[in-house]
Amino acid sequence: MKEQQIKHNEVQIKKFIKKLKLEWNEIYCCYEAGVTGYPLYRYLKSLGVNCILVAPGKIPRQSTDKIKTDKRDAIKLARLMRSGELESIHVPSEEDEAVRDYLRSRDSLRLDLGRNRQRLMKFLLRKDIKYSTTKYWTVSHYKWLNNLHFNNEILQETFNDYYSRVRVQEENLKSMDKKIQEVAESEPYREKVGILRCFRGVDYLTAMFLLCEVNDFKRFKTAGSFMSFLGLVPGEYSSGFQKKTNRDNKNRKSET
Repeated sequence: MKEQQIKHNEVQIKKFIKKLKLEWNEIYCCYEAGVTGYPLYRYLKSLGVNCILVAPGKIPRQSTDKIKTDKRDAIKLARLMRSGELESIHVPSEEDEAVRDYLRSRDSLRLDLGRNRQRLMKFLLRKDIKYSTTKYWTVSHYKWLNNLHFNNEILQETFNDYYSRVRVQEENLKSMDKKIQEVAESEPYREKVGILRCFRGVDYLTAMFLLCEVNDFKRFKTAGSFMSFLGLVPGEYSSGFQKKTNRDNKNRKSET
């Protein structure tokens, strides 16, 4: 087994792969999936390298492994790959990844909007200003908010800041939802979105989230593996007369 450390840039990688091809016809490699995404994977594939990405949580580990370094990890991955013990993860196309990133950005905006709404209402509550006519964030509620005024100039500026954040993010959310619907009605998503919308409660947004996170339903060999991906399989740790179960056994993070 040969060991060599190179810099993470395309020039060095290309030079290294070219050198390897002088010795071997087929080159296989792998690395742990992480926050850096898929650019390295796609670049290696473009150079003709058989590359796979591995989920860190699915790499076989021994309880006696107490030392972790980049070098030891690289050697371990190489040996596991040679023995066929590594399971690759699904890599989406660049287009699917771009749409997925847009959907996740929309979801982050939704969460931020919820937090800013809470901040606004907590601010008003601290000033003993309460609204109890209808539910929050209705036409009547917005009309009430628009008519609020404070005698203190600083308090008025504070209220304006909180309220403007909410209104701006609401408009941004509407704009993003409109764009998502446009994408859903275009190729290659139109047919699949139409099928998913046949289910009760599923519209453009839910259908697009499902399609872009799952990407390819055929990659799941069984219904059980798909349920595990979604986090719907309960975990169990039992021995002898003791039986412990968890509500779910989610092997993936909410954003993979």
